[in-house]
Amino acid sequence: MKTRDRRWNVWLYDERARDAVPQTAAFHLVRRLRASTVRSLFVFCSAVQLPQVSNLVSAVNRRNQLLALFLWQDADLKWLPQPLERANLRAVRNLFVHTSLELPKRVLTAWQHGAEEQLIARAMVADDRLFVTSCVPETSEIEVDRIPALRQIPRRERSDFVVSDDGSYIHWPSGDVHLSLDTIRRLLDPRYGERCDAARIARGRSWGVAVATLRKHCGLRQSDIVGLSERQVRRIENGEHTSVSALKKLAATHDMELSAYLDAVAKMI
Repeated sequence: MKTRDRRWNVWLYDERARDAVPQTAAFHLVRRLRASTVRSLFVFCSAVQLPQVSNLVSAVNRRNQLLALFLWQDADLKWLPQPLERANLRAVRNLFVHTSLELPKRVLTAWQHGAEEQLIARAMVADDRLFVTSCVPETSEIEVDRIPALRQIPRRERSDFVVSDDGSYIHWPSGDVHLSLDTIRRLLDPRYGERCDAARIARGRSWGVAVATLRKHCGLRQSDIVGLSERQVRRIENGEHTSVSALKKLAATHDMELSAYLDAVAKMI
């Protein structure tokens, strides 16, 4: 599905979450819902509000149209199973519990850019294992000692990490380690890496052509991209790996925010 064709419904039962929803036409705020017809739904509510939304959320979940339930933790976490039990929502796989808007913003932005399978929503370390959840969400689990860069970090410091704002990596300040979801998946399954490499080559070529097409459409030369050399731009347009930093420079030269630039490139593919 092309980025410009992606559309989602958002039910803000918890109005505190309004600022987490990207201000684009891709996210449609709905007031009245029919569980039998609504599709591609994100729901925001609090733990206290669960009983009020349970019937609709359960029905949408059974139809596999619930993309995520964002649950604001306004009660002690140890009591969370009780409201879930009362609301008959124990089987909701796409559940995100949060105490700020940071996590839902990261998840919805990933969906906006078509990167929900590649970007990280949340992570935790427990019993010397690292658990990383994508924005779909799907959770990958790996022993910390299987990750060479993390072996040097003392056990007491392995939980001291942050997830980047865009979900592209986890950062451990102790040791200055950056770890992406792609790296974890490659460690878990070597064949995954082979499949991704093949797909990236094909995708990279179309992506590079789109970057070049947009640049020419805007009347820019490769040498006009501020902060990038002609050689760097040429490599990007040939489909080679593009960093977030390079994308921001491309967007700035096109007088666009990064999100608008990515949408514009997607329309060219």
